[in-house]
Amino acid sequence: MIVKKKTGILIFFFLAIFLSCTDTKNKGGGTQATNAAQTDGVLNRNLFLKNLPAPTGYVNDYDNLFTDTEQTHLDSLIDAFEKATTIEIAIITLDSSACTKEDFDSLTLEIARKLGVGKKNANNGVLIGICHGYRRIRIQNGYGIEKILSDEETKQIIVNYFVPGFKQEGYYKGTYNGLTELMRILSARI
Repeated sequence: MIVKKKTGILIFFFLAIFLSCTDTKNKGGGTQATNAAQTDGVLNRNLFLKNLPAPTGYVNDYDNLFTDTEQTHLDSLIDAFEKATTIEIAIITLDSSACTKEDFDSLTLEIARKLGVGKKNANNGVLIGICHGYRRIRIQNGYGIEKILSDEETKQIIVNYFVPGFKQEGYYKGTYNGLTELMRILSARI
C-alpha cells in the first residue's frame, strides 16, 4: 500500500514536470519556453550549488576570466587584506550555465552562505560574483559590512571601478580596480 502511494506520487510528480515542459501554451497565450528556461536555470543553480567545488583560495574562477598569474595576484591581495583587517573577501566567476540571468543575484548570495564568507561572529564577508555571459556583477555584503558600506556605495564602486575596467582592459583590470577600491574604503572605516 505504501509502495503504491509513493509510486503514484512519483509518477504524478514526473508527469506534472513532463507536461509543464511539453505544454506549448500558457494561460496568456504565449509559449512555455520562458518557463522551461527558468526551470532549467533553477535546476542548474541547484545542481551547481550541490556540486560546488571546494574553494581553492579567495578567488574561484569557474568562468576562466583570469590567467593563473592574475588569479594568484588577486588571491594574495585578498589574503593580505584579511590578515590586516579580518574582513574576508571572495571572488567567484560563474559561467552562464550555472543559472539564469534572473537567478544570478540569488545564486551569489547562496554561494556566499554556503562557503561561509566572513567571520561568523562578525558577519564581515564580501562575495564578488561575476558572470561574463550575462555581463553581470554582484557584490554580496555581510551584515557586518553593511553597517560600514551602504548598498549605494557598493553600487558606485561597481559602476566607477569594476565596469570601466571590464570595458577597457578586461575582467582582470576591472576586478583589480574594484577590489582595491573596496579594500581602501573598508580599511578606512574599520
